[in-house]
Parts: sequence; structure tokens; C-alpha cells
Amino acid sequence: MLKKDWKLHHICLVVRNWNDALDYYQSKRMGISVGPQAMYMDYRNGGPAEIYSNKDVPPTNGGLGPGKPLEEAKRGRRKDKYTFMDKDCQVGDLLLEIGENQGIPLEGITHICFNVPDVNTETEKLLEKGCALMWEITQADNVLENHIDTRKYGNVDISFRPPVLELEKTWIEYYRSYPYLKDWKFHGLGIAVRDLDKVVEYYEKLDIIEFEPETELNSASLDSINVSSESMELNFKTRVKSGLVGPVAFEFIQPLEGPSIYQESLDSRGEGVAEMVFTVSDLEKEAATMIYRGMPAILSGKPKNGPSFACFDTRKNNGNIIIRLIQRK
Repeated sequence: MLKKDWKLHHICLVVRNWNDALDYYQSKRMGISVGPQAMYMDYRNGGPAEIYSNKDVPPTNGGLGPGKPLEEAKRGRRKDKYTFMDKDCQVGDLLLEIGENQGIPLEGITHICFNVPDVNTETEKLLEKGCALMWEITQADNVLENHIDTRKYGNVDISFRPPVLELEKTWIEYYRSYPYLKDWKFHGLGIAVRDLDKVVEYYEKLDIIEFEPETELNSASLDSINVSSESMELNFKTRVKSGLVGPVAFEFIQPLEGPSIYQESLDSRGEGVAEMVFTVSDLEKEAATMIYRGMPAILSGKPKNGPSFACFDTRKNNGNIIIRLIQRK
């Protein structure tokens, strides 16, 4: 079922050092620091928050494994450059929540958070379908956020928050209006998986997505575009199945043949998010800027039935996550 009343709140990226990750986004001018989120102000009269954690559910991290972490890049900037508790970053119209866990086995995107009209109702629907409640933050009778374990295929869990109130709306609008923020529109997530058929069966059971017809990404059939690349991949094929979860595209990608960034993602973290995907108004201009700032294009082209795109290698400083930009219609 298409969840038209689910609104995207944020994506969470968990890394071993959030100062380095936030510094990376800002130094590459992909995003700006926005500090602590305003959500707790909406419930300021609710008393102290309480946290429930399900000890029977394994903690979330950037991969299911077994995998091998990418080599961490050595950075010369100060470790203590940013001192506030929440290291959130505005990337285009996306709020990227950056969490730190120094002992995490694998870095990466762990969850996607939606504002929903009724948190309890949406939670119960997923629990009835066999998902587990991972943890929950409450304040008085208000659920601030909970996390539902939907990691069985794709290793992405979903969290719910109630609708934003006026203070948070003002906070969101303020940072989205920042004059030097990139005009990137968040499209969705590219998720590397091993068995696309099982993924489709699982998500259709959860009834939170409407899949489009399956497609194939064949690197040999891509038309070239005016984006220079350091290491184009010319001999791979993948199966792709996409659909919307709320307003967010979940693009599940199963490698079939040849080396690819998606096979590398499976090898390095197991199933999980390989890419954050944004649409842009001028792909060639954005690509030139990304390459100039030290983020090489590692795959680009135009498929026969789709817009031009380019994937940029931001993995070593970004929790092993690639940035893919798509030409906006």
C-alpha cells in the first residue's frame, strides 16, 4: 500500500567519528551543520523522556556482514572541531542525522524516519506482520520516536515520529532556506541485496511499498554523458526493483555479473544501503563541482529508459555510502 501520509523526517548515518563525517560534508560543500534537532521542544511540558530498548534484538549498524570495513581515510583536521551533541547535516532538502558509535562493526545508513499521523497505529501494523520493536523514546503519553526492525532483507530499519509541530516546522524551514545550500532533492536509497525475489516477497508482506516493474542495469548499454570518470565500470549487470515507501524511493539492486559498486557494497558490508540518491537541475555542472572537490565519478551514463546519472565516490569519509545524482526532468 502506498503510504501517502508518511512524510520523510531524516535518514540516519552511523559512523565511528561524527566530527570527521560532518567535517567531510561541510568541507566538500555538500551540506551544512544544523546542530541539535528541535523535536524535543515540541514536547517540553511532557517531563523527562524514557527510553525502552529491546535486548532481544541485535543493535543496528551499517551492515549485516560478514563484511570488511573500507580503509578509513586519514584526515588532518581537529577531532574536536564540533562540540554539540547532535551532529546533524542538511544536504539539499534531506536532513541527515549523523550518529557516532566508536565500536560499531560497520559504518553506514541504519534507518529512515517518517512522520506519520498515528505512531501507535503504524507500529502495530508492522508488529502484527512479525517485525519487532527495537527501541522507543516516550515523553509522558507522546512517542517521540520508535524503531521497527525491518532489517531482514536490505538491512534498513524504519522509525516513526508524530507529525511535526510549529517549532520544528520553523526549524526545518530555516535551514532549508540557507542561501548556499545545494539545490539537491532527495530521491531515495540504493540498497544492495543478494536475493531480489526474497526482498520483494518480504516488503510486499509488510505492505508498505508498491513495486514498479523490474528493470536491468547493464553498464554496457549505458549511453555516455559529459561527465569525466576515473574508473568507469563497463562489464556488469544487475537486477533492479524499485518502489516508494512514503515519498522515498527504495531501489533494491541485486548484482548478476561482473564487478560493480553494488557488488563491492555487498562484499564490504553485506546487504545494506549503498547509495543516497538525489535529483539535480544540472547534472553536468554538479558533476564538475563534485570532481573538482575530490569526489570522482565512478559510474555515469544514461540508460535507455531513464534519466542521466552519475555516482560519486564518497565512501571512505561517508560511512561507505556513495552519492548518486540524477538529472531532474
